[in-house]
Amino acid sequence: MDFLDKIREFREYEERLRWQGTFSEYLKLVKKHPEIAQSAHARVYNMITSAGVSEKDGHKHYHFFDGQIYGLGEAIERLVEEYFHPAAKRLDVKKRILLLMGPVSGGKSTIVTLLKRGLERYSKKTDEGAIYAIKDCPMHEDPLHLIPEHLREDFYSEYGIRIEGNLSPLNAMRLEQEYGGRIEDVLVERIFLSEDKRVGIGTFSPSDPKSRRILPI
Repeated sequence: MDFLDKIREFREYEERLRWQGTFSEYLKLVKKHPEIAQSAHARVYNMITSAGVSEKDGHKHYHFFDGQIYGLGEAIERLVEEYFHPAAKRLDVKKRILLLMGPVSGGKSTIVTLLKRGLERYSKKTDEGAIYAIKDCPMHEDPLHLIPEHLREDFYSEYGIRIEGNLSPLNAMRLEQEYGGRIEDVLVERIFLSEDKRVGIGTFSPSDPKSRRILPI
């Protein structure tokens, strides 16, 4: 297979992954695969653990970071167990901003880069990492935000999924103007995280030299 054939093959692969349907069709997917509606923290945690976890002398080793990070096993264990794991369970830690602090060349940027690249792959190459959003929404809003507040307890009883966040004013307007208020007809599409395309991953470069030792996630 020559290089152009590989490009065509990759393009065809991406096309096969694309999905578009109505909100009612999306709910059928959620019913069958509840992980579709996982939170951002749960998505990161599940991505890390899906690469494998081993335990030795009471400490967990996360193979997601193998071959890239050395000598930071304890720090990574704390990062996963004290932040991502409880946040994935929707505990209060999820409300905090995670800051990686340390000296230059301490591994902060590498950890962040690994998480970003990993999420890009996880959203594109695995069913567990699939992400869906309201079609043509510049913010790629969660389709479950369409469900009104007064129906969310019923939704939880049937699907076992808690909905966080309210529908944005933009999509509230689109719901009325484009769909006549019919939530079930709103179009939903699968999206793929991409730092380059500014989909789900953003980058901030500090302008203050004194703040260059701090990397927010």
